[in-house]
Amino acid sequence: MKEIKMQYRIGTHSYTKEIPFLNMSLLEKQFSLSIPLITGATLSWKMKKKYENYNIYVGKEISLNHIDEEKYKLEKYQISLEELADLAVKGYKRACILNFKKYDQVIVGVEENALVVPDYFALKKTFFQMKHMIESISKESL
Repeated sequence: MKEIKMQYRIGTHSYTKEIPFLNMSLLEKQFSLSIPLITGATLSWKMKKKYENYNIYVGKEISLNHIDEEKYKLEKYQISLEELADLAVKGYKRACILNFKKYDQVIVGVEENALVVPDYFALKKTFFQMKHMIESISKESL
């Protein structure tokens, strides 16, 4: 298997140091905290002389293309249309309300190939699914 590295995203713009894939120590600590700190992860591996990255976000997904279907989330999390319009202007088709601040919602744009999971248990499960997927891709490329 190719060497896979990962970084946890803390808040909106901070990352941990690069660590070996499936190092769950920080995620296990998160399970014991009452305040969410981890807002996602980035996996990276080298494939044919170039690095591949895969982003995972933890939170609630909003489709910017189908905003009329997302009214419930906008009202519940007090998201303004201006915030969503700013993300759409930047080229995003999806957004994520991060599990980061309890009373002040943080919304970020999500890349097309990124994954949004609802909670930390789903993040942990996704890591193991990604491991199997990357292993099979690596075997095919040999």
